[in-house]
Amino acid sequence: MRIGSCLVLLVLLPTTVFAQSFEAVEAFPVDWFSPVELVAAPGQPDRMYIVEQGVAAPGFDARVQTLRLGETVANTFLDLGARVLRSGEAGFLGLAFHPSYADNGRVFVSYTASAPRRSVISEFTRSASNPLTADPESERVVLEVNQPEGNHNGGQITFGPDGYLYIALGDGGGGGDPEGNGQNTSTLLGSILRIDVDTVPDGEDYGIPDTNPYALTDGPERDEIYAYGFRNPWRFAFDSETDSLWVMDVGQNAWEEISRVEGGKNYGWGTVEGPACFVPGCTLSAFEAPVFSYKHDEFTGGFSISGGMVYRGTAMPELQGQVLYADYITRKVWALDTSGSEPDTTLLTTLSGGPLQAGISALREGPDGEPYVLMHAFGGATRIFRIESIPVADEEEVPIASSSLTLTGPNPFSETTEVTVRLQDGGPARVTLHDVLGRELATVFEGTLAPGEARSIMVSGRSLAPGAYAVWLSAGAGSAVRRLHFMR
Repeated sequence: MRIGSCLVLLVLLPTTVFAQSFEAVEAFPVDWFSPVELVAAPGQPDRMYIVEQGVAAPGFDARVQTLRLGETVANTFLDLGARVLRSGEAGFLGLAFHPSYADNGRVFVSYTASAPRRSVISEFTRSASNPLTADPESERVVLEVNQPEGNHNGGQITFGPDGYLYIALGDGGGGGDPEGNGQNTSTLLGSILRIDVDTVPDGEDYGIPDTNPYALTDGPERDEIYAYGFRNPWRFAFDSETDSLWVMDVGQNAWEEISRVEGGKNYGWGTVEGPACFVPGCTLSAFEAPVFSYKHDEFTGGFSISGGMVYRGTAMPELQGQVLYADYITRKVWALDTSGSEPDTTLLTTLSGGPLQAGISALREGPDGEPYVLMHAFGGATRIFRIESIPVADEEEVPIASSSLTLTGPNPFSETTEVTVRLQDGGPARVTLHDVLGRELATVFEGTLAPGEARSIMVSGRSLAPGAYAVWLSAGAGSAVRRLHFMR
C-alpha cells in the first residue's frame, strides 16, 4: 500500500529536471492496534518499539511491541494487562528508555490507571532471561497524579539531553480547563515535569533537579514543574542537534500550537489558546507565544495536532532542522521551517488510506533518524508509514502517450520486484534505476521492443540500501518513471 501526494504514473521528457516531493510509504506489512508512540532504545540502531494504547475491545492489548527494521514479525516487549484503564484518551501512553539502558536495563512507562483514575509513571527492568522483553513483575511506581476527567492525559515521557526524565501532563480534562489547572503551579496537571531518576533522596521515589524553576523555593509551587500553561501536550520532541524542546499542544475551540519550551515559562492555557485570548480581555504579552499555530480548518489546518519531531536524518536533506508535525483529524503532515524571520510551513502529504475512522496519533523519529507516521483506529488494525522524499517532474513537462512502464511486482520489496515495459510503436528502450536525487545507479534493461510487445524486467535489491528509488524508462522522444521502495 502506498499513500501520499504522488501515486500516479509519471510520463516525462528525457531532459526532465526532478524536484523533490514527499510520500508516505508503508514501512512494513505489520498490523498495529491503536499505536500511539514509537521510540528507539540506546544501542539498538535498527530496532523500534511501538506502544499500543489498548482500548476496551478484544485484541487491543496495552503493550509495547518490538520490531527490527526490515522485519515483518513483531514481538511483545511488555504487556501491562489489567493495570491499564482502557477508555477514550486513557491507556498505555508513553515509553522511555534510560540513556544507559544498554548497561542497566531500566525502562520507564506512562499509563492511566483506575480507582482512582490517575496517570502513573513506573519503572521496569529488562528481563534476565530474554533481553528483548521487560520483566512485567519488576514494576516500581515512580509518580502518580490523579486525573479528574478521562481526557487530556498527555502521557509522553522522554529523557532529555540533560539525563532527566520529562513528563507531559494535560490540564485534567473537561472543556475550557474548568479547574484552572493550566495556570495553577500548585498542581502537576497542565505542565511539563522534569525529575531525576538517578539521584534519589532516601525515602523518595525520585529526585528534583536543582535547576527546576521552583526547586529551591518555599512556596506552594510544585518542584517537579519545568514549564506550565498547557492544555494537552500530547507529543513533544527534543532537537538532537540544538537540544531545544518542542511541544505540540492540542487546542480547544480554535487553535493548535507548537511551542519552543524553556524552563520556568508560562505558555498560557487556559487564559490563552494559541495566539489569541481564550478568556476575553486577557493580556497576551503576559504569556509565552507559540512559535507556530494553525486555525481549526479542514483544508488549511486541522483540529488536533499530533506531532512531532525535529528532522535530523540523512535521507531528506531539504528538511534538515525543520519541525515535522501532523493532524489527527485531517491526516495531513507538515514541515515547519523556523530558520527565517517568520515560520514557514509546507504540506508534505495527506494520508488517505486505511480505515476511514483512523487518524494520525503520532509522527516520530525512528532509530534510522527518519520520520514514521502512526495511524490510530479504535475499531481495527492500522499500519505505520514512513515519510520519504521522491523525485517528481516539473509541471510543464509534456506526457508521451505511446510508452508505458507498469509495476507488476511487490512494492515495497525485499529482494526483487518486477516492472513491465510496453512501447505502442516499438523501438529502442532503456530502463535505469535511480536514487531519490535522480542519480543513475544501474541499467536494468537496454534493447529493442517490437510494436505492442510487453517485456517483463526484474529489479534486484541486492546492492541497495533500504529506501526509495525510481525506475526510469527512456524510449524515443519520451520517458516514464515509477517509484519503488526497498526494505530488508
